Amino acid sequence: MVTLEVLRAGPLTTVQDLGRHGVAHLGVPRAGALDEPAHRAANRLVGNPAGAATLETTLGGVTLRAVGGAVLVAVTGAPAAVRVNGRPAAWGGARPPGAGRARPG
Repeated sequence: MVTLEVLRAGPLTTVQDLGRHGVAHLGVPRAGALDEPAHRAANRLVGNPAGAATLETTLGGVTLRAVGGAVLVAVTGAPAAVRVNGRPAAWGGARPPGAGRARPG
């Protein structure tokens, strides 16, 4: 099984989906990704359905590691420095970091 391990999460890194629409009358808040266009773009870049979960980080960045095989990651939203295995990588595009570490922010 391939997993994406969070080695270091900034203070505002959360797992998000598209939230719950149309149920406020039942007491359920909208919730979901704060930057919905970036959430949808990231999923589109890696071939996921639009509503698949993403990591949203708004302060301090995040450090990730692929475990058990290759994964495809995309960093979208506000422009940020991205490093893979300590080297600069493209923001706004999908890339396979392999079994190394990816660190946006």
